[in-house]
Amino acid sequence: MIVVPSPAQGAWQWFSELDLTTRYDSNVQLLPDGQSDMVYVIGPQVGMKYQGTNMDVTASYGLQAELFANHHNLNQVLQNLSLDTDFGRMLMSALPKGSTFHVHELMSYTPTLPNFQSLVTPSPGVTTGGVITPLTRTFTNVFGIDDTTPLSTLTRIEVAYSNSYTNFQDPSLIDTQTNHIQLSVGHDVSRTDVVTTGYSYSRVNAYGGPITHLHSISVGDKHEFSPIMTGTVEGGAVAMILPDQNRPEFSAQGSLSISRQFKEQVRLNARVSQETNTFSGIVNTALITDTGALSLSRQFTPSLGGEVSVNVARNYSTNAEKRTGVLIDIRSQGASLGLHYQVTSWLLSDLTYGYLRQETFGSYQDGLIDNQCSFTLRAKWS
Repeated sequence: MIVVPSPAQGAWQWFSELDLTTRYDSNVQLLPDGQSDMVYVIGPQVGMKYQGTNMDVTASYGLQAELFANHHNLNQVLQNLSLDTDFGRMLMSALPKGSTFHVHELMSYTPTLPNFQSLVTPSPGVTTGGVITPLTRTFTNVFGIDDTTPLSTLTRIEVAYSNSYTNFQDPSLIDTQTNHIQLSVGHDVSRTDVVTTGYSYSRVNAYGGPITHLHSISVGDKHEFSPIMTGTVEGGAVAMILPDQNRPEFSAQGSLSISRQFKEQVRLNARVSQETNTFSGIVNTALITDTGALSLSRQFTPSLGGEVSVNVARNYSTNAEKRTGVLIDIRSQGASLGLHYQVTSWLLSDLTYGYLRQETFGSYQDGLIDNQCSFTLRAKWS
């Protein structure tokens, strides 16, 4: 039985979308000798939002049917499910005023994992740190809990836990489960600066390999140069512990990002970082990941917008692997160019071009993409 609450109890809002996409892909298998094809995608999605007296709920479920003109063996139906619940108001008696308490679940079947993280619309799921994996049916499940509690008007503490699991249909790729705990304290030191200190722990089980434990500490500052420009800098260290090591392996981590608004129509985002990547899908060991990303978006008219982005990444062996003779060096590049046109209030159309390239050096050189170009035309009803 479905009970619909009265307006006094809460408000329901239902939504639906339909994506129709045509894509030309020069390398549909994401392999060095991959072949080109036309791909037709049908993607319906439904969801609901509920805002009640004690909690907020957002849920959605979608299907995506991919039909290949020539490679019929690659035809597949994918799906995704997401759920986010905010219990902050329900727990007001136990938590200080202004606290949030989220429980979220993300499940998806995708043809491949996101490789480069978007600076404009970050992915809530698992990314590979720039490593481009071959095309295969991929299941991802991410469960998380996060809480933000103000300690004073200027200081807040954030606690988060997540459990993520990724399974590949291709047996040559490595399934991975990660448990992650993070604790951070943010303090407004001035009207333009927010300083954050944090500690995190990850337990990474790359099936077929050793369980890796990572401990990291970091200190960062977000500075507002002006109402139209902000910058964030973060630095820290990571201690990696492997079962066969007598002592932890230390490495540096850090990032620098800048966001700048030009007038009202143009926004520039840039980011460089170094971190220890515990999930690549192709090796059951941690890698050092250096990334750089640049995106520029512009709204030409109220209905027409565009975006260009460039990404580079290098994943390479840590000192621990080098001592055992494991030498891995994976260099990836990606670029995209897109136009978005709002035809009506309920119809959005996109035209995008994407390019990916990956080179491998060292002891791992099998089964990786050489390059890929794709053109995509999409219509979205909502």
